[in-house]
Amino acid sequence: MSLPERFEALVLGSGAGGKLLAWHLARSGRRTAVVERRWIGGSCPNINCLPSKNEIWSAKVAYLAHHAAQFGTMTGPVSLDMAKVRQRKREMVEAQVAAHLENYKTSGAELIMGTGRFVAPKTLDVQLSDGGRRVLVGDHVFLNVGTRPAIPGIPGLDTAQPLTNIEALELDYVPRHLIVLGAGYVGLELAQAYRRFGSLVTVIERGPQLMSREDPDVAKEVQRILAVEGLQILVGAETLSVQGRSGRGMVVAVRTPSGEERIEGTDILVAAGRTPNTAGIGLEQAGVDRDARGYIRVNERLETTAAEVWALGECAGSPQFTHVSADDFRIIRDNLAGGKRTTRDRLIPYCMFTDPPVVRVGLSEGEAHR
Repeated sequence: MSLPERFEALVLGSGAGGKLLAWHLARSGRRTAVVERRWIGGSCPNINCLPSKNEIWSAKVAYLAHHAAQFGTMTGPVSLDMAKVRQRKREMVEAQVAAHLENYKTSGAELIMGTGRFVAPKTLDVQLSDGGRRVLVGDHVFLNVGTRPAIPGIPGLDTAQPLTNIEALELDYVPRHLIVLGAGYVGLELAQAYRRFGSLVTVIERGPQLMSREDPDVAKEVQRILAVEGLQILVGAETLSVQGRSGRGMVVAVRTPSGEERIEGTDILVAAGRTPNTAGIGLEQAGVDRDARGYIRVNERLETTAAEVWALGECAGSPQFTHVSADDFRIIRDNLAGGKRTTRDRLIPYCMFTDPPVVRVGLSEGEAHR
């Protein structure tokens, strides 16, 4: 095994909170390293927030072009080049990654590309992406490993090779009929976008309403708006099985309040929640406990069960927004400087980028009643 290298700050994962913390600590003069397995800057600039909003904007332009006459603008035939939509998104991602690399360079934080696993308290064994190994020890360790799309255990779904948000944002064609499993924020954003690109879209939601965490009147209005655009939406519908393969055609069997149905589609997108990336990284060797769902246990100061080890962002169970991870960074930054900030009673902005968007701050009406 390689000789251990000591850092004052060691960050596992380069998502929003982790990278901000690394850049801040490095600029403060502390020797800092960030270990990142794949996505420089985390999921937001690469595969989630920014790329999805980029394509959602392209979808809105397509929608407005098709409906320009309603606004008094006369156009000729309108067509869509999905490869150009994807290229526009890719160029934005490339620019974001370049900006992140510049921040690592100017801050002095060392970015190490590889897969890290704890082998002892505050000690990471890193399998480098370009070969070789390094053993890193941190005086202070920060966990920012994020989450990944969850794939429900529905018969036939895994072998159907379904799209997640990652693959959906890399398509260079418009699916003839896209079936979306899940009616949360990600599912509805992409469902509306692909409907505007020209797909037939069916959304299947197991719960009694869209957007399970929102108030029923809000969910009902969103469903009405999407239905006007031509989306088929099934709520209270249990997906029983999937046959076929995404991109080549499939049949989805569902049980609805009115009976069983078979829905034929060409592509299937799974947007049924997230799973923390906390398994198989040696947290038990580091003395870091997880809860029953796999999220890292933290207190209101984002401290884990291991001394001098913090967790921030989605892996710590924080609401799954980039701006929340950024606030986790501020809490840890301030507390490292002697502050007493906590996650308790902070007001969280919730936002879904459908058109129109759905936004609230703090409690919903239902939460306030409870």
